[in-house]
Amino acid sequence: MTEAAVLKIGFLGAGAINFGRSNLPWDHASRLEQLGGIDVIGIVELDEKLARNVLGKRLSSAKYGHYYKNCKILSNYKDLIAMQPDAVFIGIPPSFRGTSSEGKDLELQFARAGIHVFVEKPLSVVPPEEFMSYAEAVTETCRDKNLIVSVGYMFRYHAGILKMKELIKNHGGKIMALNARYYAAYTDGVSKYWFNGDLSGGPIIEQATHFCDLARFIVSDVDLPTVHSLQLKDSDPSGAGHLAHVPNHEEDKIPPERRNPRVTMSHWRFKDGGLGTLGHSAVLPGRRYETNIDVQLDGLKLSLIEPYGKNCILRVRNINNTDPNQDQDFTFPTDDCYLTELQAFMNAIRTNDPSLIKSTYSDAALTYQFTWAIQRAT
Repeated sequence: MTEAAVLKIGFLGAGAINFGRSNLPWDHASRLEQLGGIDVIGIVELDEKLARNVLGKRLSSAKYGHYYKNCKILSNYKDLIAMQPDAVFIGIPPSFRGTSSEGKDLELQFARAGIHVFVEKPLSVVPPEEFMSYAEAVTETCRDKNLIVSVGYMFRYHAGILKMKELIKNHGGKIMALNARYYAAYTDGVSKYWFNGDLSGGPIIEQATHFCDLARFIVSDVDLPTVHSLQLKDSDPSGAGHLAHVPNHEEDKIPPERRNPRVTMSHWRFKDGGLGTLGHSAVLPGRRYETNIDVQLDGLKLSLIEPYGKNCILRVRNINNTDPNQDQDFTFPTDDCYLTELQAFMNAIRTNDPSLIKSTYSDAALTYQFTWAIQRAT
């Protein structure tokens, strides 16, 4: 397949992941439109009204509407398989995919049909003992059929993270410590899936998974038996875990012991020797998250500040600087890691080069194992 080839695209899900929503940064369709060279042939969505609204808005675009002129609205993923797209973007909730159960083995079904796959994180909600054999089947099928499969860990393509890895490599030596802080907001416009672990897998598996994945990407794999965690839950007898501003009473039907943890503190040892910590909370007001990653080596400290935002800063303190007491700031105002991620996926398909993918299904499965270890190690 040549680099200029038009790719036939299908979407599973007409919701926010694939088609965006106000105040959210992700929107696969808009990035694919920017990249061009696509023919969207199908959208699988049970909510036909939602799908028609989404398709109507896309068709009305003077600049990009022609990408959707052949698009059909479908209610069954098998109908999309029958249309033989080159690639499918799986953006439905994790409770409906990522297992060997019939109808939930979507990644495997598309791979068996010879279709390249882009799937969102988390990969599933089932325990890793059940999931890992499924992940092996997906990986083996894609390898046998020479297919590209990519997982939506967009921060692996973030300019700040890549600069961080460059500075670490140039400095030399081993990473001694990684400290990640992922503070989520909950009071304004939060999805019901984020309050129910049965639907999302829980806040570490669904939210902080990005920073768990970066811990592995920046440092090394984690020695899972060393993981230890503490969690503050709604059911805590002290009452400290109570949330008073949950929108739309989303938790009313969830027993206190099944509600998502409010705070998780975890620490571990990397296989490469260094130590890692993660602090996650879901208690901030509004919708603005606060996120940070600090990395320390002998004579080098790097702080990635607010990687979700356009004003992201990589703050560096280096013994090799003229003044080792002063910080040096790097900024990335034009970076769009979502766009870079999808560009890598599309280019990998066109050039048959899987090395362009920074987050493979098999590697993302190890992050999935890690997030489960954090939630279980309490």
